[in-house]
Amino acid sequence: MASTTPNATLVSSTVCVFLNKNLHYNSMFWKENPLNHIFPVLMLQVILSVVVFRVIHVILRPLKQPKLVCHLLAGVILGPSVLGRNKTYMESMFPAKEEVVIATLSQLASNLYTFIVCIKMDTIMFTRAAKHTWKLGACCFAFPIVLIVSVDMAKQRFFPGLNPGNPFPVQFSVVSSLSYFIVVTRALDELNLLSSELGRISSSITMLNEMVSAAFVIIGVATVQKEAKSAFLAILSLCSFIVFALFVARPMLYWVIKQTPKGKPVKESYVVTILLSTFVMGVTTDAIGASFGGAFMVMGFITPDGPPLGTTIIRKSELILYEFFLPLFFVQIGYFTDLSAIQNWGECATFATIVIVGIIGRLIACLVFASSMNMRKSTAVLLSLVLSLQGLVELIQSIQWKHLQLIDDQTYATSVVSIIVVNAIITPIIEILYKPAVENFDVLRLGTRSLGTTPNVGELRIITCIQDEDNVPSIISLLEALNPQEISPLCAYVIHLVAVASQSVPTLAPYKNHLRKFVRPSVSDNIIRAFLNYSEHSKGPVQIQPFQMISPYKYMHQPISRLSDRIHAPLIIVPFFKSEEAHNIDGTLRIFNTNIQATAKCTVGLLVDRGLRSSISTTFSYNMAVIFISGGDDREALALASRASCQPNVSITVFRINLRGTYTLEDQIEKEADNALFRDFEAMNLNNGRVECLERMAGDVEEVMQALRSLKGGYDLVVVGKHHANPELQALESWVQYSELGVIGDAIATLDFSGGKMSVLVLEHHHRHDDNQRKFDNCSYFSFT
Repeated sequence: MASTTPNATLVSSTVCVFLNKNLHYNSMFWKENPLNHIFPVLMLQVILSVVVFRVIHVILRPLKQPKLVCHLLAGVILGPSVLGRNKTYMESMFPAKEEVVIATLSQLASNLYTFIVCIKMDTIMFTRAAKHTWKLGACCFAFPIVLIVSVDMAKQRFFPGLNPGNPFPVQFSVVSSLSYFIVVTRALDELNLLSSELGRISSSITMLNEMVSAAFVIIGVATVQKEAKSAFLAILSLCSFIVFALFVARPMLYWVIKQTPKGKPVKESYVVTILLSTFVMGVTTDAIGASFGGAFMVMGFITPDGPPLGTTIIRKSELILYEFFLPLFFVQIGYFTDLSAIQNWGECATFATIVIVGIIGRLIACLVFASSMNMRKSTAVLLSLVLSLQGLVELIQSIQWKHLQLIDDQTYATSVVSIIVVNAIITPIIEILYKPAVENFDVLRLGTRSLGTTPNVGELRIITCIQDEDNVPSIISLLEALNPQEISPLCAYVIHLVAVASQSVPTLAPYKNHLRKFVRPSVSDNIIRAFLNYSEHSKGPVQIQPFQMISPYKYMHQPISRLSDRIHAPLIIVPFFKSEEAHNIDGTLRIFNTNIQATAKCTVGLLVDRGLRSSISTTFSYNMAVIFISGGDDREALALASRASCQPNVSITVFRINLRGTYTLEDQIEKEADNALFRDFEAMNLNNGRVECLERMAGDVEEVMQALRSLKGGYDLVVVGKHHANPELQALESWVQYSELGVIGDAIATLDFSGGKMSVLVLEHHHRHDDNQRKFDNCSYFSFT
């Protein structure tokens, strides 16, 4: 016998079933129906939910529909609205004895999902972003709730069966006015917008809304108590639980991190203990009078994100959760959704009105604060749409209302349909209209930045991205080779790239932990201290600005590109991915390489690191080769060489390779700019014994490769452009193994070229394809004004 209770796993009715302890059937030879047993039915539910979801997703993806809509449609199809109209199917797929099983697993799935997503929430970013977005976040809740409550009060007659004491209108107004972190970040992750300006602002706003939601949870725990004393004890217990989590459980989690050797994953025993502790805390909050979900959310918040702990938990939990448990949650949603129950169209109109009013409230708030936050009006409109997205939280709340009999079948079905419609309309609009590449109007108006157009007098700002400690000596040697002087000081923004699991909110923040005294310093501490030590001992003025980028690789490029725009950096240096990382579980660094080349409005250098000398004493010496063929990227390589040519301990050899052949008019213009630039460089270094310029003629690409083999292995660094203004080389770009290195860079970077002992720096300048920018790119590179 199963019964309905307020705080337990809930079913729709009280039924009597035959208790068969044998969960699986014996065999087909016994002439027994497998669907008479619980386990075969459960497996069939999982299989059908996954298969139907995949089919719907393939069909609707061209229409830019999100996965949430596909999951919900799959649940509705498997429920009584479509296939469930067949009585035999309904009795076989959803027998009464199966209801408790699927309800329990679906609730477990939703709570674990909340736990995983909250681990990915960066509390440091929350406190920093709250300083700038708290007013907007407050108004994005206040404006909608005022409008929605007004509509509720005017149209309560359209909600049938609601008694005067029914709390549903109030709860529905609060839920409809809030924007939830786990809903918005999941949608932004699917749209690849988590690291965009829109994603950054909306994530910080939803985290503020989560604080408001937590306050309402505490109030809700108190109001359901029958006596004032019970309410006080419930609030006291809940607050004590939060204090215990912050000041006892969280330090224990950091102790686990300290016990983990550097670069190693957390022990499996620790991970299991943390998961079991989360379930124990869930039982505790349920005993207090709150829900299981509150404990999972708190535990997710206090668990440090990123490696080693947060990343390990996510890796071990995410796949089985998303692919097995979560589809069962949508099956349960579909089981309770009967579209034939929708008879009162006035109620549907009320839901539509509330949704529209909520969007209007958020739109007003975003437009009011758009100017104060330097936000374009179009971005403010899209921000209001992002904050209006609905998802797992609203579905959980709807099913709780139904189980508590606060709403009937029609209201529940209408709420599910409204969630489907809202996401089906808003998500494609955001995907079509929002373009992160054009969110910074000033950058587009002022054009791109390059080494060649940066004056040699004045501060040179460079962004250097570090993957691990092995990159440090190479980058330091390269910075020293750029000849920092009093008239041209160097400011290096050193960013340590910390890859974490997918859907984490990207965080680019100044790094200050290296100032603390640690018994066991982290990798970031060692990297930053090495650069600061270089800054102190360099003969020229070098300033280091340390940063840490915590994000999946696929999201790292946008925050770094925005930083380069803000500081007007003409050069970003990033490490080229190692071959063994091609199938890394977090996504290869190659994704970051290609994305940063495509989005940065400046020159990007990919460094294939084979080990460079990092000594900056009087014995420092550096041997550099520059391959100059034709095109804007090669001119950037020569511009870098012109800065290094003034460094007394750097020797430079420029290989000018002239390719014979038929050129287009555009290539001829490029070639004229190349000739003028090369003559200027020769004239500048006419009496410089450390600079040698060699010219070679080549009839085809094969002769070019033969000329390059003369490089041998005597250089610390070979600098080359990615693209070349030559038809033959351009035709080969689609055939190279690593297209981000270009034809020549890919050839030199191979291990069989000169024994794989030379490091290679491949430069690509971001070109805008318009006449004004082309004139800007072809102006004099060696400007001293």
